[in-house]
Amino acid sequence: MEPGPIFRDRKVFGSFPLRRMRLPPDSRHLVASLVLALSLSSAVAAQQPPRRQPPRPVPAKPDTTRRADSVASAPKEPAPMPKAPAAILFGTVFDSVHMAPLSGANVMVEGTTRLAVTTDKGVFRVDSIPPGTYKVRVDHVMLDSLGMAMVTNEIELKDGTVESVSLTIPSSTTLVALSCPAARRALGPSAIIGRLLDADTEEPVKGGRVSVVWEEMSLNAGLRKVARRRDALAGEDGVYRICGLPNQFEGTLQADHKGITTSEVRVKFEGDALIVQGLKIGNANTVAVSSGDSAKARMKETAVGKSYSAATLSKGAAKLTGRVVNAAGAPIVGARVDVLGTAGMTLTGEGGVFRIDSLPSGTQSVVVRQIGLAPIEQSVELSTRQVADVTLTMSRAATVLATVKVEATADAGLDKVGYNQRKKSGFGHYLAGDDIAKRAPNLLTDVFRTIPGLRVVPSGNDYVVESSRNALGGCVRYFVDGAVWEAVFPGDVDRLVPPWEIGAIEVYNGSSTPSQFQMAGSTSCAAIVIWTKTRLNAPPGRDRNRRQ
Repeated sequence: MEPGPIFRDRKVFGSFPLRRMRLPPDSRHLVASLVLALSLSSAVAAQQPPRRQPPRPVPAKPDTTRRADSVASAPKEPAPMPKAPAAILFGTVFDSVHMAPLSGANVMVEGTTRLAVTTDKGVFRVDSIPPGTYKVRVDHVMLDSLGMAMVTNEIELKDGTVESVSLTIPSSTTLVALSCPAARRALGPSAIIGRLLDADTEEPVKGGRVSVVWEEMSLNAGLRKVARRRDALAGEDGVYRICGLPNQFEGTLQADHKGITTSEVRVKFEGDALIVQGLKIGNANTVAVSSGDSAKARMKETAVGKSYSAATLSKGAAKLTGRVVNAAGAPIVGARVDVLGTAGMTLTGEGGVFRIDSLPSGTQSVVVRQIGLAPIEQSVELSTRQVADVTLTMSRAATVLATVKVEATADAGLDKVGYNQRKKSGFGHYLAGDDIAKRAPNLLTDVFRTIPGLRVVPSGNDYVVESSRNALGGCVRYFVDGAVWEAVFPGDVDRLVPPWEIGAIEVYNGSSTPSQFQMAGSTSCAAIVIWTKTRLNAPPGRDRNRRQ
């Protein structure tokens, strides 16, 4: 058998490889047919268009330009700055005059711009202070009123440290010793120190006179109350110092400069060594002052407590707004608000609010009255620079006297002093027991307002009693428990005996006055005879001590 042809070389027909193999002779025609078939298949395949493969995604090339721009435009973080060296000052300020922390004080590190304000606990903290050696200064309105500067010794502050200091205003006794010469302190241990400023310019008022007036019992005057007065002139810085005062009294403080005055500010010493009281006063450009009958009438109308100044009316361009509330903070509608020494008066409206215009600049006194509540008086600072605003609280009920029970001992006492016998004569006017209690008087002069032949008129902030039988105001003589008593100043009567301590009152006019209550040269005067409960209820063993 003749061997057939061998395909020695690997050829690829389409996708099929052929390997070398030996075929039988009778299969040549099969091989030829297979070759022909493959050839035809290749030809057909060549005529058809080739199958296109889907394109493979080509990864995007990075945009180096944009990245470069982005990097260029991105903000560069600044290089950390070296930390500046700094110290912290921490501490407290205490007010030994009022025995309380000093709040609202400015604490400054001299030589820097660093400062702090004390809290209501007197605490302060000053930070970011450059290391160094400094003095610390404290400023406060009370220190200004004392005319004092509070500056520490030098304090060394180191970087990263916290220094603690405690600052204290000297005690009242120390301040009085520093401010008052020994000769003045010999007159009395206490003092009033303050600063007098112009209300509209805040400038010191050099040469302004500040006076304090009070009353005290005098042995030389026969155990009568006499008025005492101390005054001082404000210096270049406006500071005044009134020294040599007793440490137990109640009086008024007032400033006067070139005919313009402040209101009388009430002061009260109860064992104190020092009272710090700043005052502000108007000037001729902002305050106009008048006097006369209208001023006297206004003073009588608005008087509350004792006054020692002349009756004047002042006006200006200052304004006062405010609100009147009760102890619970609820508004009081219809309360009367007066500014003493001025024509300013109004009633509170809805919400308890009020407004008064045309007031004088300076320290003024506001009085509020409302039925059922005790009147209140409060000082305010008025100025043309800004409207003053205050909240006035009426917390105390008006005094209502309890019913007085007249016992047998009181009746016996009235018989003993001859009251009942004189009452039977019918020549005078008589009040006792329930008659006085029904009037519910707050002041002794309230008892006399409805008694025929008497007239109660204001005098300053107080009242005096006159005989209405004389159109010009007739004289009145007083007898207390049978002894002569003389009223020296307006208001003395109201300070004589509390109304609830009075057991009986007799009032006589002119010739109807019993002989024991007549005085030579005063037969035309009215006589008011006052009997105290102490005298009427005195046991028989004390009868020898009565003054008749």
